[in-house]
Amino acid sequence: MWDIVGQAFSWLLLIFFGGQALIFIGLVLWMIWTDAIKPRLIPTAEIDRVADDIIADYPDPELEAFARHERAWYDSDGAEQTYWYRVRKAVRRRLERR
Repeated sequence: MWDIVGQAFSWLLLIFFGGQALIFIGLVLWMIWTDAIKPRLIPTAEIDRVADDIIADYPDPELEAFARHERAWYDSDGAEQTYWYRVRKAVRRRLERR
């Protein structure tokens, strides 16, 4: 009798902690997708358009792109950080060509 109760309890623990592990793995994969992979899939044309807008609208476009990147950093938004890092690189490339 106690063997069955002990075995049932072991299975319940395994199911509970296995479910918790699956949820944790899912959350880690979701964070990797939203913060690392998805921002890199933004088309280069959109990044270039934003870089052109910043160059046209601000007297110091590199500083403005840096400020937006830093704001995303302070907000701990990984997707925005990657986005503005790409914009900063595009702004720097365009200004070096001049």
